[in-house]
Amino acid sequence: MSEKIISDPSVFLHNASLDEIERIAGKAVYGNKKHIKQLSVKDVSGNSGAKTFICSTDEVLECIIKVKASDSIMSSHPNTEKRVLAATRILRQSSVAPPILMNGGDFHIERSAGISVMKDFFHFNEELASPRKIARLLSQLHSVPINWYDSLKEEFLNQDPTLNSILSPMPIHAPCWCLPWSAIDTLMPVMGVGNPDPKVAQEVLKLQIKTGVYKKVMQCDVFFPRSLAGKRQVVVHNDFKPDNILYNPETRELTVIDYDLVQVGAAVMDFGLPYMMWLGSRFTNFQYRKNFIKFYLEYSSLPFDDDSVREFMMDCEVNTLVAFPGLLSNIYDAEIPLLRGVLHPTAKSGILASGPGVSPTGLEIIDLLANVVEKIRLDENLTNLSLENGLVMTVFQNKGFGSKELHSWLKEMQQNKMLRLFGIAEEDGSELYVSQHAKKD
Repeated sequence: MSEKIISDPSVFLHNASLDEIERIAGKAVYGNKKHIKQLSVKDVSGNSGAKTFICSTDEVLECIIKVKASDSIMSSHPNTEKRVLAATRILRQSSVAPPILMNGGDFHIERSAGISVMKDFFHFNEELASPRKIARLLSQLHSVPINWYDSLKEEFLNQDPTLNSILSPMPIHAPCWCLPWSAIDTLMPVMGVGNPDPKVAQEVLKLQIKTGVYKKVMQCDVFFPRSLAGKRQVVVHNDFKPDNILYNPETRELTVIDYDLVQVGAAVMDFGLPYMMWLGSRFTNFQYRKNFIKFYLEYSSLPFDDDSVREFMMDCEVNTLVAFPGLLSNIYDAEIPLLRGVLHPTAKSGILASGPGVSPTGLEIIDLLANVVEKIRLDENLTNLSLENGLVMTVFQNKGFGSKELHSWLKEMQQNKMLRLFGIAEEDGSELYVSQHAKKD
């Protein structure tokens, strides 16, 4: 199979048929060989607006096709393309990211030989991807050089004086540097279900700045990581989950794909999505998480004694409140917690208390959460409960530790189906809802 990059800017795949996509992919994978095995093409596009297709033979993934979309939050800004291009160049030089096979007018095809390691949407097939192997893969990603990002970060900051004044004083390990969260690269925070128009995302950011919640949450040092392991600057994938990891049956090694959100930031940032999507207390028990973190620290050549493991685990729990895709992020199509009490573009009748006078407001929620984080960190028993059951679950079960405002807001979030990823169903004692696409085949 040829690994030489094909470049043909005259070829476009927007609205192309699966047959046409298969023909182009076959050319990229097999070159001019006569005996070509037909590829099976599947549309696996998410809600980002861009299109993603995987091409396989006999259950083995051969390549991935990414088709740009002008109306996508993730691809409608030149800074996104610039960032991903710079990152993947370094990642490919470090043999972490798969090589590019073809560049077209509105797409690229990358080599991704391997099979899925998904048991279901939230779990790994441990025969192919054990916790130790996954931790090793993440540590390898975090060992890639990071100096490629310095000039980009400076460029992002300089494009908006308001954001620059808010973020520049913050230390490099602060959660505010998470791009899907702070939107310093595109001025469009990553939204959730429904992929709203980029103009909607821009309006949400403007409202957060106008109301003061953006500055308050970005500068709240209670949410900063405290461990050296968590503060460490690394290449952050930002979407490290079962469906983005492949197993190569020939080498028996794992590889990670899909670098649309890649950047440089604090290492704890890359545990935000795992804790929300497959590693947190809803999906694993305490011992699993402890072992995973220990493996990760060991492979990263960092201290992995019990105290170091627990300190890093607590950073991970606090990170589920902020950054991406935490409790206060913009991932829900029904409510944006930081804009509670403010009419905003994605508000839905009957779900969001959008009128004036509601309590707590977004500003108040930040203070309420900061207070309970400090309380938990100072109490060994509460820390243990948070590490065992999850920080949000612990606050929920303890009724906001005496804060009626915090408890009432969490109950509202529960009823609005916004605490599922924390293991909290819509009604106390009921089973957690799992959508059809996330269930085991």
